[in-house]
Amino acid sequence: MGGVELGDERLNQRVRQMLGARWERPQNSFYRSFEGAGSAKGAYQLVENPRCDINLASLLAAHELQSARRMAAETVVLLAQDTTGLSYNTLHQTEGLGSIGEEHSRGLFLHSLQAFRLDGIPLGTAWAEVWARPPQSDTAKRNEQSVDEKESGRWIRALQAASQRAGQMPQTHVLVCGDRESDIYELYDQVQGAPGNLHVLVRGQHDRCLSDGTRLVASLRAAPLGGTLKVEVPRRPGRRARTATLELRWMEVEMKPPAVALKKSWPPLKVYAVLAREVGAPAEAQPIDWLLLSSWPVKTLKMARRVVRWYALRWGIEVWHKVLKVVCGVERRQMKSAQALERALALDMIVASRVLLLSRLGKEHPDLPAELFYSPEELEVLEVKKKATGKYAQSQKLTVWQANILVAMLVGFWGRTGDGHPGPQILAEGVRVLRVLVWFAKQLKGSVGQRRGRGAPT
Repeated sequence: MGGVELGDERLNQRVRQMLGARWERPQNSFYRSFEGAGSAKGAYQLVENPRCDINLASLLAAHELQSARRMAAETVVLLAQDTTGLSYNTLHQTEGLGSIGEEHSRGLFLHSLQAFRLDGIPLGTAWAEVWARPPQSDTAKRNEQSVDEKESGRWIRALQAASQRAGQMPQTHVLVCGDRESDIYELYDQVQGAPGNLHVLVRGQHDRCLSDGTRLVASLRAAPLGGTLKVEVPRRPGRRARTATLELRWMEVEMKPPAVALKKSWPPLKVYAVLAREVGAPAEAQPIDWLLLSSWPVKTLKMARRVVRWYALRWGIEVWHKVLKVVCGVERRQMKSAQALERALALDMIVASRVLLLSRLGKEHPDLPAELFYSPEELEVLEVKKKATGKYAQSQKLTVWQANILVAMLVGFWGRTGDGHPGPQILAEGVRVLRVLVWFAKQLKGSVGQRRGRGAPT
């Protein structure tokens, strides 16, 4: 929140305090995040403030700037974009909500760009928007509408935001990545006029017509086998972890525009297509079958393998959504308006990024010193836990992996060799308990200091 500007220094100070409170108690309700009724009242006054310039964009501006600075330090950075629905179905009196699915569910939609390094380390939110779906559907007229009039225009707005950032960091290649829903012709058209260091990577949904009269999927399947790639598929509920072997085919293609009213006269566009299909998959597993389309030139097996690995990083935004909902509990908010929900959401988005960062660093860079991410007071408590458990007795200074394990052990994680690294949810629960223990330790030190000051025996 450094540099946040809400038009009043008192508001700036208030929102920084609110973020600190939410970080210390991410799983509490919004009201119970704050110490005392006065702090809670001030927080509600801010999220219900009538000033229109207090919104998601202004509340996230400072965080997005820090994310951009981290992006600029990379040679290649992936911006995963995706949409998630936020359900507030029980808030019958809340104003400004809309339909988010079937069975008359009410809530909001969040679309964001989440930045990741190529090793999967999250760099923060690069851009986001929240909206409510209007009561009346205009699906029947969608072919006559321009993309900015449709809900799918969010993919273009995200690309335009990424394009602006890419222009500010010409030494960094910015790769905007989306799932099948982002496979819209306008996206490939927009990137034509973007800075040269901006690229798109999309999982294809449509079997598009090509300029030579063939179809996209048939052309790729007929292409010669270029090589294979082995990827580790993590375990999921009901499915074991496995090593998958993918056959890779790729080619440059020229896509014809869709034959609908507004796009018939558009020019054809050239992209690079990669087909990654799993062979020899277990009977109980769903084989990987990815059709990937990118503006990044793919002319070699090495580049085709990179593109597939890069797309796999998109899963990070799904994990971030889970942290936002499960750890931060954004769908448990109870407020009077969608505007207040949006303002509270901004704080939780920053907390979710921090939780995910801590979890990923422990896995990908376990030997980093814990003092980079934990305060001296927190490390004092963890040293006590370390001695009590007998773990890491040979280590003079804790690493981030070791500290994360000890934090998770505060809430029941066993920390055995085969248990691996704790996930974001249990890690966040452990951080919450750790903050409580730090508070008690401070109170205890203060009590001892007072006794010594009165001449009490030590």
